[in-house]
Amino acid sequence: MILSIYTFLFTENGRYYLFNSESLYFSEISEDLYEILYNNTWDELPEELFSELKEKGIIVKREEKFTFYYDSLTRFLTDAYGSKHMSLIIAPTTGCNFECPYCFEPKKNPRSVTKETIDKIIDYVNNQKEIETVSLTWYGGEPLLMAAEIETIHKRLKSETEKKIQYQELISNAYLIDDHVIAIFKEIGLDRIQISIDGIKENHDKTRFLKGTGTPTFDRIMANIEKLAETMPELDISLRVNINRNNRDDFVKIYEMFRNEERHRKIYPYPGLIREDATGGNKLCYSSINPSELVGLYIYFRQRGVNLDFFPRRRSKGCMLQRSSAFIIGPEGELYKCWNDVSSHDKVIGSIADNRRHNYPRLMRYMHECSPFDEECKQCFVFPICDGGCGMLRYRNKFEGSDFFYCSAFRDKENLKRALLSSTEENPNKEKKQLRL
Repeated sequence: MILSIYTFLFTENGRYYLFNSESLYFSEISEDLYEILYNNTWDELPEELFSELKEKGIIVKREEKFTFYYDSLTRFLTDAYGSKHMSLIIAPTTGCNFECPYCFEPKKNPRSVTKETIDKIIDYVNNQKEIETVSLTWYGGEPLLMAAEIETIHKRLKSETEKKIQYQELISNAYLIDDHVIAIFKEIGLDRIQISIDGIKENHDKTRFLKGTGTPTFDRIMANIEKLAETMPELDISLRVNINRNNRDDFVKIYEMFRNEERHRKIYPYPGLIREDATGGNKLCYSSINPSELVGLYIYFRQRGVNLDFFPRRRSKGCMLQRSSAFIIGPEGELYKCWNDVSSHDKVIGSIADNRRHNYPRLMRYMHECSPFDEECKQCFVFPICDGGCGMLRYRNKFEGSDFFYCSAFRDKENLKRALLSSTEENPNKEKKQLRL
């Protein structure tokens, strides 16, 4: 028997603890037990406690050291290459009604879907013979500029293909939501909408204003969110509050707006880290909050009344980069593998017109060289609670000489200690029983 590589032993203020990232078992333990586990002297354990430690995955047989890793890899490969489910992100337009100064789209000649492209989308889906179910994400630009086309595509997918639409979400700035748009949401059966704002009104209106007129947008967006929550109470509304070092308190204020009333129970504000590259593009600029700083940020929020649960949890691996049946369809029918690639001609990897793949070297690098299953991940003690990080950041580090952090914040043991010790006693993942000799 050996101590599982996913077992983390630590001390704090004269007390002793263990955490296992596979079973999510967390407990204070006695000093005597800490010493036994640290020294691997299993013969000093009572039989009952020895069995309990095996049951919770704290100690394992030596030949089972990487069993969880290989089980996860097998499930991942089965899902990535053998799934009968397709994830499609459809961008009916790259145009937008906003003129945010940081946006790249105006420089890339915004385009919109045509009837001919819609015909090809239906043909493309029908040509995926092995696929039985589809999830849809409507993306842009601002997809609601093409609300009628979204409704048309949905109706035709329902009536002209045999694929079952399992789930739908839409990513929007929410400015164009009105009674007609809400009727479309109901008609297509939208499950979730993600709405982005740039902080409180004062800050948001400096960067998110209407194209051509500079008209502020915050008040109308807030009114539209209220209307949407009232008329579609079953809809999940995720409110992404874009933050960096300069406006992190904006999230606290937005949270207070939406989490103190029962009628807002289906609106979920969350902090969205603004990711801006430093000069040279090989790392994040200083004002961007690095993912490695998330635990400190969440503790900061909790101290200000935000009820964020950041107790570690098991996470699935990978992103659409590594999945053979996940693509973004651009407004002209071009195919991409990453959100960040949309509108970049040199990153197109295929077309729905011919159902063939182009730019093969990039596609293969995406699918096989950006995997969250490498030797470093295999040996990592927080592998079960890491999602593998952003595949695009892996790509940029590996092939473009960048130095982005993409691992779990919990890889830093001090971060993990802070998260575990700050977790509330009410957290169902946290054991109240203490293991002692």
